[in-house]
Amino acid sequence: MSNRIVGLVIGAIYLVVGALGFVMDPVLGLVTTSLLGDLLHLATGVALVATALLGWSKLANSIIGTALLAVGIIGLFTISTDTNPLGVNGAANLLHFASAAALLLVGLGAKK
Repeated sequence: MSNRIVGLVIGAIYLVVGALGFVMDPVLGLVTTSLLGDLLHLATGVALVATALLGWSKLANSIIGTALLAVGIIGLFTISTDTNPLGVNGAANLLHFASAAALLLVGLGAKK
């Protein structure tokens, strides 16, 4: 699968999660967020979609995938604590790890 397609699909998912976070919490009954988390989800979605449309998906997928992996690791230690500014729960962490894996797989592995 190409970097462009993966960037567009995951970017769209993050745009939906970010937008829905403003009107429902948890999003779809699963992903809890905070205002900061919603804004970061929107920014991530915009970045992934924009870079896919501009042809910069390979680099963007690698960078954003690495950032989401870091967010997932940090989330393991901050769930259910007072030091959880993003409002991450288990479902949100799963989203971060799954999207990081997909982005890094194509970003570092695919030729295009």
